[in-house]
Amino acid sequence: MNINTFFDRIPLRYWGYLSLSLWGAAILLLSRPDLYNLDEGSAKSLLLAWSIADQVAASVVTFGAPDLRALLFLPVAFLWTGKVFAAKVFTTLLFAFAIWMLYLWSRRNVNAESALVASGLLAVSPLILEQIDTLSSGIYLVIAFAFGAWLNTEYRANPRSGGGWYFSQLLVSAFSVSLHPIGLAYPLALLWSWYKEPLDMKQQKYFFIGVSFISIFTILMLNGWNYVEWFKNPIESLAISIFGSSLGGEMSIVRWTVGWVILAVLVIIVTKQFRNLWSDFTGRTLLIGLTLGVTTSDLAWGIIALSLILYFGTPLLLHSNHVRTDKGFVHHRGLMMLFIIILSTVFMQADRSHYEIRQSGFLPEEDQLIHFLVEKAENIRKANEEDESGKNHNLLRVASQWPSRTMIACKCDTLPLPPAAQDPQAQLDLLHSITHILFNPHQASNTALAKNLSLLGGEIVETIALQPSGVLLHIKNVNKPANLKSNQ
Repeated sequence: MNINTFFDRIPLRYWGYLSLSLWGAAILLLSRPDLYNLDEGSAKSLLLAWSIADQVAASVVTFGAPDLRALLFLPVAFLWTGKVFAAKVFTTLLFAFAIWMLYLWSRRNVNAESALVASGLLAVSPLILEQIDTLSSGIYLVIAFAFGAWLNTEYRANPRSGGGWYFSQLLVSAFSVSLHPIGLAYPLALLWSWYKEPLDMKQQKYFFIGVSFISIFTILMLNGWNYVEWFKNPIESLAISIFGSSLGGEMSIVRWTVGWVILAVLVIIVTKQFRNLWSDFTGRTLLIGLTLGVTTSDLAWGIIALSLILYFGTPLLLHSNHVRTDKGFVHHRGLMMLFIIILSTVFMQADRSHYEIRQSGFLPEEDQLIHFLVEKAENIRKANEEDESGKNHNLLRVASQWPSRTMIACKCDTLPLPPAAQDPQAQLDLLHSITHILFNPHQASNTALAKNLSLLGGEIVETIALQPSGVLLHIKNVNKPANLKSNQ
């Protein structure tokens, strides 16, 4: 048996498994191994899962209810408590499974060539790498949509009222809704499919009641989406989906131009493929998610837009290439090959930049503030260890605008920001036992708190670090009464 015959006998799906395994290894090599640059929602879910796994009470319960990523992280928390990188490995495996399901769906609905191109480009896009590295909600939305579409197909093939497939779809609905407003796309697509294509009236009623109840209950339980930034610049999000995030968040002329071009391409694809989008369950979910995401236009919306462009734009490009001429391969697939080469090159350059930024140790401004606090905490721990009396005189308790991320990086007692009081003295009373405050004073919601802290004066409040996106303050002598008249 020669080597060529041996490789020919290997089923194609195993080559796919090997490719996804190599891709997963590359993603993990490019990801940050430290405890910074995390999504606040994921950080909160990780902390709660670790607390449950270790059966240790933690202040994370004061941060508010986390989204359902906490359930997803429980297996990792029991096996590797305190390991953020383990959550990244788990997320990478889940997304590899989602890519595989999206490939099978596209191959079934279009063809294998379009499915392979779209899945391959989505896998190497810099936005996917960033979302996995930060454990952001966008990556879990893609996973939920792909898995939910498969559940819908399986249930319709083997319908059973009140069975496991039914409750699995309810769980996926709750999970996706808890992540982001875009997550409403899955239950809405599910309700529409049962409205237009019911198997029978009894099951239709079950889905209407179950999906509606679980979606509304999830929103009310979590009190909405606390960590979603509304009405961001959609052009910036689309540019990041191609080039990745820039160091300082600047938008160059090239990024603006490419962002507008991607927006135009997105509109063209939605217009031309609207019927195919709405007639297919996965396409309908992406389209509803794209529409709902306009209210945020953040990176979660960007990943939905990129997925829609690749999976529904590639067939258009292949078709236009095919009908042009009946000559050789270059005429048939020349434009397609040029598209793949250019886009994959840009994607891999952006992935390389992400790795170089990681290697340089550069941190976003918010994480730089957290890093200053980590250094302070390390110095306090060393001082306490060197103290022969065995008493921890220097305790550190932090109030942070990003409490979950701060607690993970600092490994210290962390609480959410206190509410703004009526006057500085009342504010000082609320800061009892708080030694450090970490927040962004420029945000409208923090204006009153920032004013009270500034009126306390330098004898009580000391600025340790200042960044355009936030400040780290040290509260001195919090147990002593303040002489506010001299400060005012």
